[in-house]
Amino acid sequence: MPAPVLYRSTHRVKVGQSFRFVIDYSPFESPEHYASKPPQSLWVRIRNTEPIPMRAAYLAGPYVLYVDCRPEEYNVHEKSFVTADQPVFDSQLLPGKAFYAELSCHTYRPKYRWTVDVVSQILFNNSIATNFDVCIATDKDMSHYSVPAPHLAVSVYDTLDLWNLPVPDTTKPLHLVILTHGLHSNVSADMMFLKEQIDSSQENVVVKGFFGNVCKTEKGIKYLGSRVAEYVVGLVRNETFSSVDKISFVGHSLGGLVQTFAIAYLQSNYPWFFEKIRPVNFVTLASPMLGVIHENPTYVKLALSAGVVGRTGQELGLQLTEVGKKPLLLLLASGITHKVLKRFMRRTVYANVVNDGIVPLRTSALLYLDYHGLSSLVGPGEKVAEDAKIPVDLPNNEDSQTSPLSSMLSFFMPQKQRDRYSRYQTNSSSTESGNSIERTLEEIPKPSMIESATSLILPPLPSTKYITDPDSRENVILHDKVYNEDDLPNLKEDGTKQQDQKKKGVIQMISDKRDEFRQLIEGNVSEHYEEEIAREYHKSMSWRKVLVKLKPDAHNNIVVRRRFANAYGWPVIEHLVENHFGLDEDTEPQTDETTMDEESSETDGTELTKILSRDVLERENEQLDMEPDDSTWIDSKVNGGGFVGPAGLLSEVSDMMYRFKEQVSNYGTSYSEEPVAVKESPTRLMGEFF
Repeated sequence: MPAPVLYRSTHRVKVGQSFRFVIDYSPFESPEHYASKPPQSLWVRIRNTEPIPMRAAYLAGPYVLYVDCRPEEYNVHEKSFVTADQPVFDSQLLPGKAFYAELSCHTYRPKYRWTVDVVSQILFNNSIATNFDVCIATDKDMSHYSVPAPHLAVSVYDTLDLWNLPVPDTTKPLHLVILTHGLHSNVSADMMFLKEQIDSSQENVVVKGFFGNVCKTEKGIKYLGSRVAEYVVGLVRNETFSSVDKISFVGHSLGGLVQTFAIAYLQSNYPWFFEKIRPVNFVTLASPMLGVIHENPTYVKLALSAGVVGRTGQELGLQLTEVGKKPLLLLLASGITHKVLKRFMRRTVYANVVNDGIVPLRTSALLYLDYHGLSSLVGPGEKVAEDAKIPVDLPNNEDSQTSPLSSMLSFFMPQKQRDRYSRYQTNSSSTESGNSIERTLEEIPKPSMIESATSLILPPLPSTKYITDPDSRENVILHDKVYNEDDLPNLKEDGTKQQDQKKKGVIQMISDKRDEFRQLIEGNVSEHYEEEIAREYHKSMSWRKVLVKLKPDAHNNIVVRRRFANAYGWPVIEHLVENHFGLDEDTEPQTDETTMDEESSETDGTELTKILSRDVLERENEQLDMEPDDSTWIDSKVNGGGFVGPAGLLSEVSDMMYRFKEQVSNYGTSYSEEPVAVKESPTRLMGEFF
């Protein structure tokens, strides 16, 4: 006989939204009561109530949910031997499908507690939503009627609740941490795990992120960065955060560049900001600091230049700006940005060595590395040496797979190796030849089209043993070293440098768009730009470079986009938190400390200052906001006509599928017709959410 429902509620989530259900159950008054009565487990069911035909609208939505359930006793750093105490999850809860989890009461406790997270997997559209319901009963076979349950209490937290908890102690100095998301991503859901790990550090921190850039990441780094900066200023001016005296920035993927522009914008338009608030940590996770054009084939360069990924793609493709005929990323590495970066106590880049089909190693690690260094891969339970080097023989990853989003991007952005790494070898005592360096880099595997297509259907997931047994997890840190400007090789005084100078002179004289286009496609100019950007970032500054070897999908695993589905990135987040938060700063060396009046590079940054003008950016942002969402990927000055890009196409398909879903729902059976008391989730306006 079906068991009566003890709790039921219905909810809906849009892009970047999530719900957390904390279930408290106190059925026993005493241990004697527990011994005299056989324990009875509870069952929780999360059902995606979207019509089954919506499964076909994968790219238009997708109308998919991520769900996990874990007991209060579970700890990622401790072994979990009992199956009943182990977490369970479903990374692809499709429309019409249900997720079941047993809430075991196999041992006596005064109160049992479980946490259930439900996260939206929508990527491209902020107008559609996925509906679901939550039911709790004493059996997996649940009936349609409910009964009161005085011993059961369910606390519901939405996205805003989760990001406003825990409440910091505002009577003490606060450390503000700003998280920034990447392309076609969001900070509210995709960086939640990182937020909670930073919150758990022994420091009075408040972790925030700007939600307003979701579904707008194609509008350009200037647009995104200026909005993040204005959000930060609004936070510190709020009376609640008036005690903030330190600030850190952590960005994933494109977020690394966005936060770089944000700090330059803050210094240019709010000079008091970094005088009042001390910059502490500047951290990037798999960020394309040098762009993404050099190791991509010609058709990808053409697509980026044409605006397939909007203004953002053009900037990542090192397209020249209207000011000074230089790429934005080159301007961004100099002038005001350089001066502000030098003031941070710690600057760290995390880079994927393998299994990242989105951001190559050379751009996420700022190009210059000790490629001569040799070490064997570190096994489970072993510690990596402080001076560990990049291994020569990296394993062939024949089962490499990536997540759906990464697969799609890596399909359009496959990587090719170039035989030019020897010039980026840092100064070392090794005498290994340049040919050996090339062999080392050529052995780094890259995702193939077949692997990318396979992962669309079968995304890789960590094993139960990995999640429940910390000893089974490999040490993923391959290389952890601080690089200074002195480690960079000197520019050759022979023909190489003269050739570079000749390139630079030609670039300054470019006036015809076809010449600019041709030189970028050939690759020589983009390589020169990469080297120039990397050297700007290293001038008078030290960078800690942490290279990691993660299983696919490494680009999302490195930030742990979903708690268990991307659990391979747990060691990276643990390393990040332990080395940047909750530290005794009196014992931390403050390297590269400088004043804002000190000259930091050979360029005065005048061109960057013009771009950073608040008035100019406000006008540009207003124009971008006025453009319809389905065409903002187009640079209207260059590509005013015709080609409909991915974002515009997917937005139109999303709207079409949404209308189709409404028609199907009208002819189907509504769950609200069931004769039970339904608890509706509190209404939260999207305007408030953003």
